[in-house]
Amino acid sequence: MKPKARRDNLKVKQDTGELFIEDVLNAKYIHLNPTSAYVWEKCDGNHEPVEIALEMGKELGVTVSESVVYMTIEKLSREKLLI
Repeated sequence: MKPKARRDNLKVKQDTGELFIEDVLNAKYIHLNPTSAYVWEKCDGNHEPVEIALEMGKELGVTVSESVVYMTIEKLSREKLLI
């Protein structure tokens, strides 16, 4: 599974690693913490969740559990931020 983020009908603002998204299509506001924002930005249809976890771990200098990425993908899906 290579998740892909939805990009249309969204207004995105970034502030200190967090994302504030206005979903124009579904008339709601969504706040993503830095971890969720990172995963959403990596959901380009080219990365497996394990790859996202490894890249995040390298950037942060810590081990990132693949389960954290899967939970985040589930949240993004519930918020209708994935295609």
